[in-house]
Amino acid sequence: MPYWERAGAVGYGAAMYRCSEVERHIRGRCWQAALAIADTLGVPPDAHVLDLGCGDGAFANAMLASRYRAVDGLDLAEAAIHRADAEAAGPHLKFRAVDLTALDYATLPRYGAAFLMGILHHVKAATPAILAGLATRTDRVIVLEPNGDHVLRKLLELTPSYRAAGEDSFRTAALVDLFAAAGYRAQVHRRMNLCPNFTPRFLYRLLAPIEPRVESSAALDALCTVNMFGFARRS
Repeated sequence: MPYWERAGAVGYGAAMYRCSEVERHIRGRCWQAALAIADTLGVPPDAHVLDLGCGDGAFANAMLASRYRAVDGLDLAEAAIHRADAEAAGPHLKFRAVDLTALDYATLPRYGAAFLMGILHHVKAATPAILAGLATRTDRVIVLEPNGDHVLRKLLELTPSYRAAGEDSFRTAALVDLFAAAGYRAQVHRRMNLCPNFTPRFLYRLLAPIEPRVESSAALDALCTVNMFGFARRS
């Protein structure tokens, strides 16, 4: 997709966020939450993990590299994979350009866990097949996805910029059902972040202090823009 090739060339952070302060806040919180979910699922530090839809490798290089024995990153955008390779944090990280919707998952090794950080809503039609393939490769999946129950989010997805990026978020229940069909059960579910990526700095500074209160409220967490899950295969 042209949008993601351009984003890979300049870096996803530069392409996707209004300002670096918002980028650091959103990425920092979500990335730390992903690692905490992996710990809850029992992913050990000597694990070989998969970053499926790794983009420009920012998450793998910044977070996974120092955490796990080996990391494989797969993504369609060749420009993004070139950037990931150029910034690789060590020889234990391997990045490869591949079409995730056509990949033969049987060719992959077994993994201690797979991280799917905002990829599935970009390959929505292929998600059932991708999850079926993953189910043969790992018992634990850590997922970040936009909150498709958020009314503003669904309206934004009708705009040209969101359509160009292939944005089509899942309703929460629908995503859980897709994982259930592949044999996974949700063991962790968190809603996070009042601030979408495009939030200007002044608005971010107003919203950030109240985020924890909103996230912790069952009555208010529907206002959060991100769903995070930890899925495990049923034994």
